[in-house]
Parts: sequence; C-alpha cells; structure tokens
Amino acid sequence: MINALYIHIPFCENICYYCDFKRSVYNQEVVDAFLSQLEKEMTARVQNKMLHTIYIGGGTPTCLHEAQLERLLHIVEPYTHTVAEYTMESNLESISKAKLELMQAHGVNRVSLGVQSYNDDLLMYMNRKHKAADIDSTIDTIASYIPNISIDLIYGFENQSKEIWLDSLEKATSNLNVKHISIYSLTIEDNSVFGKRGVKLIDSDLEADMYILGREYLKAHGFEHYEIANYARSGYESKHNQVYWAYEDFYGVGLGASGKDGHLRYAITGTMDAYINDGDTLFEEHLSDKDVLVEYLMMNLRTKTGIDKAKFKEIFHRSFDDLFDDVIERLVLYRRAIQSPTHFAMSEEGMLLLHTHLVQFMKVIDIIMEDEQDV
Repeated sequence: MINALYIHIPFCENICYYCDFKRSVYNQEVVDAFLSQLEKEMTARVQNKMLHTIYIGGGTPTCLHEAQLERLLHIVEPYTHTVAEYTMESNLESISKAKLELMQAHGVNRVSLGVQSYNDDLLMYMNRKHKAADIDSTIDTIASYIPNISIDLIYGFENQSKEIWLDSLEKATSNLNVKHISIYSLTIEDNSVFGKRGVKLIDSDLEADMYILGREYLKAHGFEHYEIANYARSGYESKHNQVYWAYEDFYGVGLGASGKDGHLRYAITGTMDAYINDGDTLFEEHLSDKDVLVEYLMMNLRTKTGIDKAKFKEIFHRSFDDLFDDVIERLVLYRRAIQSPTHFAMSEEGMLLLHTHLVQFMKVIDIIMEDEQDV
C-alpha cells in the first residue's frame, strides 16, 4: 500500500540561477490548463485515499494566484483525510495571509520555505527576490497560521565566507518558529543559469569545512542531525522525506514529478504542451534486484537510524551482517560506522565520506551478483 504522495507544481515567478528542476515562468492560462490535467492524473494514478503524507513542491506552488491555489487544494482535498503531514513549499515573496488562510483551511500543516541565505548579496547572486530583512517577519507570519516551518539554506558559493555562512546559521536558529533546517551544498547543473555561465564550485576541503560548521552549529543549538542534510527540533522531523530515505513507495503526479512502486520507478517528463494535452509524458524504468539493493543502501545510510537489519532481511531474504561482514568490520574499526545487534548506521564522520563508503558496499554487491549468475 502506497501511503505518500508528491505533487509537482512546475511554475515560478522567476528562475533561480542554481535551479535545474522542471519549472516554467508563471502564466495564468497555462496554470489553469495544468490544474485540469493534474486533476485527471490524480484520479487515474492515486488509488489510495488513505495517505499518511502529502508534499506539494516545485517550482513554487504558492506562486499560483489565490483562486488557482484554492482549486489545487480542492483537487487534493479528497486525499487528505488521514494525512499526518501535509507540506507545501513556498518562497517568501509568493506567500500572503490570504494564501495561508486557504492552506490552513484545507489542512496544510507544514511549510517548507526557500530562505537559502540571510545575506542580501548572496540572495541577489542567486536571483532570489526576497531581502534578508524580510525573513523573520515572514516566518513569524506563517507560524501564526501553520506553526511547523522548515527552511532551506545553501552553502558552497565562491563569494560566501565561513563568516557569512555562520551568520545565516545563527539567524536561522535564533527564530524559534523555525522547526526544521535543510542545508545543501551548491551544485552546478549544466542546464542551470550558473551552469551556462561556467560558475565554479569551491574546493572539496572548504566544502567539507562548511558542512561540518553547519552540522556542529545546528547540533549545538537544539537541532538533531537525523539525515545527512537535515536537522530538526525534537518531534519535527520530516515524515514525508523519511519515506524516501526508507526507500518506501510513493505516488508522484504533476509534470516533473517522479514516483516508485516496488521495482517500477516512473517520472512525468516531456513538455508542458504534451502534458496538458494528454501527451505521452510518462517515463518508466524497471529496477533490477541489484538496483533495488544498491538504492536501498544509498537511501537508508543517509539517515541517523541507518539500516534496520530485521527489515533488511524481510525485504532481501539475506542477513545484512553476513552479506557485508568485511565492510562492516572495517568501517566500525575506523569509526566511520556504528554497529548494534539491530541496526547499522554511519557515524558523523562516516556521513561526510558517504559516497566513498558506498563504493565498498557496491563492490560486494557486484561480486555477489556475479557469483549468482555463474550458478
């Protein structure tokens, strides 16, 4: 049974220079047509109305005009009755009291806010339209309607010193209405404005230093580090994102969304014209047993909880300890991982080098798969 739903609203009022997600500049007529197609897609694809989490992302869902936002919320409403967490993404400049009233009335109980930085020069560099001085007042306004607020922060810009990064961390944690913080290292995608301009990433040592600075500061100021890039005050961990990290199935609807159902992964791709005119925009990929095993490890080892050994055996019919005994022993010996009778998880230092450690697991998987093919 699939209990999570992701809805992608691929519209923004302006395009951030680092962004490579599926998105278009807002157009009222196109949005109206998109919502009509979204409603049909929801009816066809989302079979379970007893959902646990809903996440509306983008793009910027709150860039929709009030009547369109209300229509979107009406479309989703039949699926909300058992939902524990209902998140909507927003930018500061696209939120209003009228929109918050609509969101609150339709059961939205969490807002993910694209703050990115508390430095005006960096905000301008990213092509963000809000000012640092507006951040706290906007957060406080949102909290008066929807008190569960998550914010995103980005580090790793060439013109971002450690002092500038620390200033954003200090200001974010000082607002008690901020319940959850995601910190992301800047990535340069080829199709983003930064990519086309040839913007360079900072060196890996400085990037690691900024990651550690963020991690230690947030942990020291009341936020638990529960996933490689995510921190929460007690009880405010993202329920929806935990579905992804546990490698559970989820519905995806809306142009730019993806979903997973067992060994089937799908994405809604193609052009906006094709989507709104019932064109073939669905891309499907059938995952091999090896794909599923690798991705299960990749996602679960991102979290503080790590691998639940009983659940691993239930899914893969193998003992995690027996399968990866040499890798486990080596990582625990060098304090890159934490081992217990029931769980295996990366340590804080292990998370910092997670990609390197995953390669060790993948080598074991390759050997196992080759041996089984030879039998």
